[in-house]
Amino acid sequence: MKAKRNLMIGLVILLVILAAGVFAAKTISDRDAAASASEDTTIALTSITASSEIESFGYTFEGETLNFEQRQEVVEDESTSDSTSEAADDSASTSTSEETEPETETVWYLADDPEYKLDQSSVNSMLTAFVNLEASRQLTETSEEYGLEEPTLTFWMTADGETTTWICGATNDVTGTVYLQKQGEDTVYLVDTNKVTVFEKSRMELGDTSDATGDITTSEAASSEAASSEAASSEAAASETASSETVSGE
Repeated sequence: MKAKRNLMIGLVILLVILAAGVFAAKTISDRDAAASASEDTTIALTSITASSEIESFGYTFEGETLNFEQRQEVVEDESTSDSTSEAADDSASTSTSEETEPETETVWYLADDPEYKLDQSSVNSMLTAFVNLEASRQLTETSEEYGLEEPTLTFWMTADGETTTWICGATNDVTGTVYLQKQGEDTVYLVDTNKVTVFEKSRMELGDTSDATGDITTSEAASSEAASSEAASSEAAASETASSETVSGE
């Protein structure tokens, strides 16, 4: 009887130990999962899901303010030109045919200079940045060290008739993040620098410098060409003057 009782006690102790081990393992697993989820969590700073939702946007960088608006332009290519030409030639025979709507595309331009041709790929990068704008951490306290009193960059966008502005402060070189604050709120966020550096471009850097053939025309080349033209004009004028003086002398 005594041996049987000891065996029962031993089995109970073993079950308790096993139960304790299972509980501990589950606790550690849950804790690690929570920590992992916390590390992977990001904070979305915009509610838009596509760049097409953006109606207009702009930013101020190094004292220069740029505002961007959009318009629809007809897509022109060789097929469109050929179709237009054929349509003109056969206008008499196709007068009763249903007209085809021309294909259009969204083109962004500067509000204060609509004729200034922008590099649309650079603009699209900015639109994507708005969609993907998210923070890795949220701070509950503010500090002068965040540099928000004298922002290096301010950018904004309008979607669904509502404009939201963000103030960009100092950069934390250790973590590769920048302090960001939504205008009108006290909360400060840490955002990867590569999510905001896309807005650090001047008007000149955004200009589309490719000509119709796709070649790159630099401002220096344009200036050189203008100078050469002016020099040629001066030479011609000087030659004409010399000729006139010679004729007069004779």
